[in-house]
Amino acid sequence: MKCVKCGAEMKEGCVYCSVCGNEAQIVSDYSVLEDDYLRKLLEEENQPKKQTHSEPKKNAELAPKKKMSNKVPIIVVCFILLVAITAGVIIKLNIDHKNANSYDYQVQMAEQETVDKNYENALQYYKTALSLKPQDIPVRLAMANIYIDQKNYDSAMVLLIEVIELDTANQEAYRSLIHIYEEKEDYDSIAELASDIKDTEILELFEGYIVAEPVFSPIAGKYEEYVTVTLFSIEEYDIYYTMNGEDPDATYGTLYDEDEGIPLEAAGEYELKAVCINDKGICSDVVRAEYEVELLPPEYATVTPDGGRISSDTLITIEAEENCIIYYTWDGTDPTELSTRYDAPIEIPYGNNVLSVLVVDNETGLDSGVYRTNFIYYP
Repeated sequence: MKCVKCGAEMKEGCVYCSVCGNEAQIVSDYSVLEDDYLRKLLEEENQPKKQTHSEPKKNAELAPKKKMSNKVPIIVVCFILLVAITAGVIIKLNIDHKNANSYDYQVQMAEQETVDKNYENALQYYKTALSLKPQDIPVRLAMANIYIDQKNYDSAMVLLIEVIELDTANQEAYRSLIHIYEEKEDYDSIAELASDIKDTEILELFEGYIVAEPVFSPIAGKYEEYVTVTLFSIEEYDIYYTMNGEDPDATYGTLYDEDEGIPLEAAGEYELKAVCINDKGICSDVVRAEYEVELLPPEYATVTPDGGRISSDTLITIEAEENCIIYYTWDGTDPTELSTRYDAPIEIPYGNNVLSVLVVDNETGLDSGVYRTNFIYYP
């Protein structure tokens, strides 16, 4: 008997096939067709089995494990990248923090931004640097130069004045301030800036901006004669003056003429004000001088001999102050400018006569009054 499943010969009496272990089946009638059919079934059994519906299910159960195993490297890579990015951010934050607190870094960046003409960025870096070193002078000067280029003079002046307060001998700050005041034509501020400077090297920076006051000669005061006042400019600048109490300038005042001076030709009080003005239109301080001319008459003439009885030929001499003219008469009348002018010693006329003498100041026109003396001459 053959096994229905595998077709192997089964020994009689065996319940199971010794080859495939299939349970033996008793077939009542055996035929060749049935045998061929069984053989065909066995051949189909031996061929590779097609995938059944249960296999996809099994594969489906295995798929998550396979996908899970594929995701593991990706997660590791992502984790490494995250760690690297975090580390990079931390490092950058540390660097930024360090740079934000580095004076040298801020100055370096400001200088680079200035070269690139990114002035606003440069100013921001400089401000940060200044916050790190509040007493720093170079940063202030650099910022002031940027403001000057932008014609933001007010901001520049604040910084430059701070520099001078920190360093009273800083020539660069003075130069920049002078430049700003000149651009604004504020020459009074230049003079005020120089007013308290004692350093001769700093004062040299103001050459041409500080005009010396004019000098009066003779000095102010009271004079008993006519006076001609002269004015001098040390730098030989133009001088303007007034005599009415008003402050002179180039538009209001008289231009001084050194050939004429300022003659005070009458008795009285005079108030002179004068100022020097250079070619830039910068004025010196206005100086003031008061003069009083109180003219005194000349003294009486000195007559020698001074009258009396004369018995012999005698010459009379008459003397008076300098710049005076002497007039005289013998007839008792008062002499005038039309009377005889004394030029040389005179003879005493015969008899009893009165000599009348008048001294007249040739500059002021004042006279001494008449001086009289009596001569009795009998030889």
